[in-house]
Parts: sequence; C-alpha cells; structure tokens
Amino acid sequence: MERHEFLLHARLESDALDDWIEAGWLLPRRETEAQRFAEIDVARAKLIRDLQQNCGVNEEGVGVILDLLDQVHGLRRVLRNVLSAVNAQPEELRQTIVAQISMLTLQLDPEGKHDGEH
Repeated sequence: MERHEFLLHARLESDALDDWIEAGWLLPRRETEAQRFAEIDVARAKLIRDLQQNCGVNEEGVGVILDLLDQVHGLRRVLRNVLSAVNAQPEELRQTIVAQISMLTLQLDPEGKHDGEH
C-alpha cells in the first residue's frame, strides 16, 4: 500500500511516520521514489503507537522492545526450519533427536521449572 493509505490504516501522522522510519522502527519497501507498506507494517505501527500512548514506553524502550520482538520472530523462523529438517529424517533418527532434546532439557532444568519460576 502507498504512504497515504498506510497513514489512514495505521491512524498515524506523517511526521510520526517519518520519525519512525528514521529510527528504523518501520522499513517500507522502496519502489522508485515511492514508499510501499505491507499489512505487517500497519500492525507494527499500531504496536508502536500502543506502546507509546497506552503503555508510556519511551523511544529507547520502543527500540528495545521492537528489537526483542524481531529476535523472537527470527528464532521462531529458525526453529521452524530445524523442525522441518528433523521431520525429513528417518523415524529412528527423529526419535534419537527427540530423546537428546529431552535429555538436554532435563540437564538445563532438572526440576522441570520454566524460566522465572521458583
């Protein structure tokens, strides 16, 4: 979608959009001189607005939160690829991998608690 349409969908002022692009929070595609936005950009803009207006997160905090979210999404992508690779293996090897993961999980967390639980 073009800039004007994006601003309407994201309920965002043009100056704020420019600031967010400059900060690297939104990365529109460039087609010649025009900026193009996707639906994911609208969702990200709404998240940024909510963080700032509803949660009181400052600019530095927004940058940290977006960076962490991007890392989580990247890790999820890697895990999907690992799962696909494991699923492509013969059954015996898949069982060996699952057993190894279970053993490593128990070594890291012998009491079966999740991070942050005591």
